[in-house]
Amino acid sequence: MFDPETEIQLLIKVGLILLLGFLVGIERGWSFQKKKEAHQTAGIRTFTLIALSGGLWGILSEYIGQVLLSVALIGFVVIIMVGYYQHAQLTGSVGLTTEMAAFVTFAIGIAVIKGLVILSVTTTIVMVLTLSVKPELHKWVKTIEPNELYSGILFLLISAVVLPLLPNRGYGPWNVLNPFELWSMVVLIAGISYVGYFSMKYLRSHKGILFTAFTGSLVSSIAVTVTLGRFAREGKATPLLQTGVLIATFTALGRVLFWVVIFNSQLLYKVGASVFFMLITTLGLALWTWFNSEKSQKSRKLTLRNPLQLSTALQFGLALALVMLLSEASNQWFGDPGIYGLSFISGMVDIDSITLSLLKMGGNELSQPIAGNAIVLASISNTLVKGAIFAIFTGVKSAWRLMMFCVIIIATGIPAFFIF
Repeated sequence: MFDPETEIQLLIKVGLILLLGFLVGIERGWSFQKKKEAHQTAGIRTFTLIALSGGLWGILSEYIGQVLLSVALIGFVVIIMVGYYQHAQLTGSVGLTTEMAAFVTFAIGIAVIKGLVILSVTTTIVMVLTLSVKPELHKWVKTIEPNELYSGILFLLISAVVLPLLPNRGYGPWNVLNPFELWSMVVLIAGISYVGYFSMKYLRSHKGILFTAFTGSLVSSIAVTVTLGRFAREGKATPLLQTGVLIATFTALGRVLFWVVIFNSQLLYKVGASVFFMLITTLGLALWTWFNSEKSQKSRKLTLRNPLQLSTALQFGLALALVMLLSEASNQWFGDPGIYGLSFISGMVDIDSITLSLLKMGGNELSQPIAGNAIVLASISNTLVKGAIFAIFTGVKSAWRLMMFCVIIIATGIPAFFIF
């Protein structure tokens, strides 16, 4: 029975199908411009018709049955195989890229009819991008070294295989040790290390370190510090990497103020008075260190050997477990005064979780002044430990300037801590 509303919806979907097929066809037609006519296969018209064909078979399957759709799919595969064989015989080319693109385009037409619009559009965009960057991908593959490939496989193993298998619940004293959370930090540090390695390889040292420090510290500034400390031990570009640590510190302190504004703005007066001065000081020192590292010829060359040093991440995971035990012990054994010890120790590994917890407790389980002081203490310990971590990797002699900067940053926040 004729239903105008249904017909209009189908026409809209068919229009989207035509557009998606047209986009894939444009890319394929563009890629064939430099080829001889005999070597050219499917272009704009062909891919538009392929998408439309998939959409129409999807519509017919709603009325005739899914078996027909299966038959149509098999028939389309046969057509693709015959076309591929003839093209290979004529040109000697054995590439399957265009044939696979045609198969995916046919499936996209069906998916749109089935209501999977977002998936269809996303798939088309990803496919077009993948097809269009063929020369760049081939150049990039040639630059991949065996150790980089093996490190990538190892990272996939610890993140996509091991992590999902770990239990996500507490064990040990006070049930404070969560295997899933601890291994997540190991994966995070390994991931930042891997991304940092390639960002410095392809963006050059200065830009790569800025990218790694800022993006990584959006998740964990301590993890970034561990990664940059390991890079400094390998590459000896200490001033440049110290800039990255200061950027991570700036981002962490900025997040503290952001959480306060969002979740408990009543503490802004108490917390902001100290953290704001620390934030400004960190920015100034980061800029000063950056400009000085620009003048250093040695800091321009940073050569890293190992993209993924899992041992470093594992060592930090063990340290994190110990700190978590000490934090909870401080809270359990000393009560409210232990909140300060809990904040100081927790800030050494994760400033966000302790900050969010204190903001939630402020005005309820804790008084506002105690909660505010505890957040400032967490910010101080989070800043202080970065200098210590860097020194562990590079030695005090190489890290003394960063350690001094951390003390200066903390010093600018202490007066407001006692006044307000």
